[in-house]
Amino acid sequence: MVGPETHPVKFEYILALGSNVGDRNFYLDQAISGLARLGTVRATTRRYETWPILIRAQGKFLNQGVWLETTTEPEALLGQILALEKEIGRIPRIKNGPREIDIDIVWFSGGTFRSAQLHIPHPFNRAREWVRQIMCELKPDAIDPEVGLRYARIRGRTIMNIQDFAKKKSLGEKIAVVTCYDYAFARLLARTSIDAILVGDSLGNVMQGHANTLPVTVEEMVYHARIVRRGAPQAFLIVDLPFLSYQTSVRDAVANAGRIIKETGADAVKLEGLFLPQIRALIKSGIPVMGHLGFTPQSLLAFGGYRVQGKTPSSAENILRAAAALEKAGVFAIVLEMVPTELAGRVTASLSIPTIGIGAGDLTDGQVLVLNDLLGLDPDFSPRFVRRYANLSASVISAVEQYAADVRERKFPNEQERF
Repeated sequence: MVGPETHPVKFEYILALGSNVGDRNFYLDQAISGLARLGTVRATTRRYETWPILIRAQGKFLNQGVWLETTTEPEALLGQILALEKEIGRIPRIKNGPREIDIDIVWFSGGTFRSAQLHIPHPFNRAREWVRQIMCELKPDAIDPEVGLRYARIRGRTIMNIQDFAKKKSLGEKIAVVTCYDYAFARLLARTSIDAILVGDSLGNVMQGHANTLPVTVEEMVYHARIVRRGAPQAFLIVDLPFLSYQTSVRDAVANAGRIIKETGADAVKLEGLFLPQIRALIKSGIPVMGHLGFTPQSLLAFGGYRVQGKTPSSAENILRAAAALEKAGVFAIVLEMVPTELAGRVTASLSIPTIGIGAGDLTDGQVLVLNDLLGLDPDFSPRFVRRYANLSASVISAVEQYAADVRERKFPNEQERF
């Protein structure tokens, strides 16, 4: 008796193509023709012109997505792709440098695949605008297996420079900003579609245990911003100017902001309040500035504590006038902290630059939260405006207690964990 006929398993792949050397269209055409020899090309996307992320001093890439169906297993397909790149004429250069053709496997119908040579999905899928666009064209309902979200929900235009903030406002796209202070978390943020990272002077509270931000120094801001930049080299990075680093004089503001930009690789600085001469001098010096109104933590003592600002008609008008003055002075965006939702909406509608809210309701152009807060790392801190997307404090406490118990009971290390 002859058994039932078996058919080879077919796999679907989404491939991201890129070229920024020579005739880019020619190389993409050659890549698609070559891929058609490896399987069935079900669909292709339009072509996107994008700036390189890590080494920006090179030509723009032309990117395109390909939906490929084949019976080839992932690692074997990688070998075929590398051979195809060589056949097309890719010349080995520095990592992340110019390429005649680059073909990445970014999605696989089998879910995840891990080997020494290949990770699917690509760890930086979510951080790459062209990959998000490719997935939304070809597989918008596909689920990213690492975060459990449809690619259609991850879509967004990447912020590369200060002009992109206003572009996102004009397009009605919300801006998501996270405050981060260290290398380990910055490395994780680098694998997300977050729009920008803020190294805030709130590190005084969160990382140093101070009651407020006032003790934080320029040296400490430089230290933390350096390690965040190291972890997220492609991110748009904003760094706070700490207390009394800019209020004292224009000269101090330019010197301290200049040091931060030079020594950290940051893209912009943020300062609190209405220090217009300093802001104009910084912008004239080529340093982009983000403003900050409403509750400004460096004025905590003057405010008499953590209090919502703009609740009276006169104080609301003051914030509206200050926002207009900041825009005129040249800031590219304004953080609105702890102000009534209606007032934040009025400020947002009055400006051509975006507003980023924290405790300012849902009518701003974007939001910022401290990463430690949204992860629930402090079990004793839960202000009204913070949403916890995880409860990691409980996980950390539980993990450490289990480790301690295993050590005491001689269960760690076990035989597999010894040399």
